[in-house]
Amino acid sequence: MRSRSDVVIVGGGIIGSSIAYKLAKENLSVTVLERDSIGNHASGFALGLLNPTNETGINESIGHQAFKMHQSQLEQIQEESGVDAQVQTLPHLELALEESEITALKSELDRINRYQNFQATWLEPNEIQKLEPRLTEQLSGGVLVEDVIMLDSYNLTLATAQAAEAHGAKFVLKEATGIVYEKNKAVAVTMGEDRIDCGVVVLALGPWSGATSLWLDIDIPIVPQKGEIVRVEGLDPPLGLHIHADPFGNSCSVVQKKDGATWLAATVKDGTGFDVAPSAEALESLSLRAVRMIPELESSQLVLHTACMRPITPDGGPILGKIPGKEGTFIATGTAGKGILLAPLVAQAMADLITNGTSGTAITRFGLNRFSTS
Repeated sequence: MRSRSDVVIVGGGIIGSSIAYKLAKENLSVTVLERDSIGNHASGFALGLLNPTNETGINESIGHQAFKMHQSQLEQIQEESGVDAQVQTLPHLELALEESEITALKSELDRINRYQNFQATWLEPNEIQKLEPRLTEQLSGGVLVEDVIMLDSYNLTLATAQAAEAHGAKFVLKEATGIVYEKNKAVAVTMGEDRIDCGVVVLALGPWSGATSLWLDIDIPIVPQKGEIVRVEGLDPPLGLHIHADPFGNSCSVVQKKDGATWLAATVKDGTGFDVAPSAEALESLSLRAVRMIPELESSQLVLHTACMRPITPDGGPILGKIPGKEGTFIATGTAGKGILLAPLVAQAMADLITNGTSGTAITRFGLNRFSTS
């Protein structure tokens, strides 16, 4: 097989599908290569929380920009694709389970309230019990944030891919094996003996991005980080807010989604390679954390236990932009556990860069050249 496309995107997760959507809307011919199936990895198993208020440091400003973009396009993408992303708007409650956590949590109020999309207030323990009586009585207060968005990450990825297809993008289930260069300009992507000629290549392989170092002769500093999520049977009446705390010093979210299940998320484990087998250790840990927050969950039956890999960079920020010295080659990866949140911003920035040569979003600081390359 040999064909031609203006742009070839390697990777069909939420980042690759979102870039395809933006570029296809610009009337470019776009082919997305995905070796498995759409949303088969982290994009399909992520919690689906859109909450930029818990972002600090390098990702804080882009998280809030991305949230606004989701608000403006979620309905359109669902309409164009016919896929329900199971969107919910609900309050976020950050719990202080110990008295020692009060000062740090209260200090977040001013930071969160600087953003016009959100309003944060401090709640005393008795106010929290009135809001949700099933929460543990062993708490010291919390920050209530109005409102965040919860959705189904698999459905959103599928919706975005199908909306891209509606605009002419083509998705091919084949594994890319390399990039063909002529005088350091990308001219094709190979799939074994097959190839697709193109003028632009976008690498959006998530945790597998490091493998492209061999294609580029440039180090792509991405490592996989394992994350596991447990789903248990739903609470009755349904839990009407997203709850987060750090029980036993470990982060945990509890939320009941539109599918009815209660999600307990998520573990973080480095150094596991590409092991995506759900572990008994994670199941026990997440269960204990969740029960510390909502004791009633102790009797809940297991529905599903999933594991996936996140793409992690040395400084925690994404890698976005051109590949130095490789004309027509771009990269969008390293979004860690924030790929669902950051997807529309990354997609728009990459589409602007490819079509106009510049981006209206300040992504220069996320370039690959901030790391030592060879």
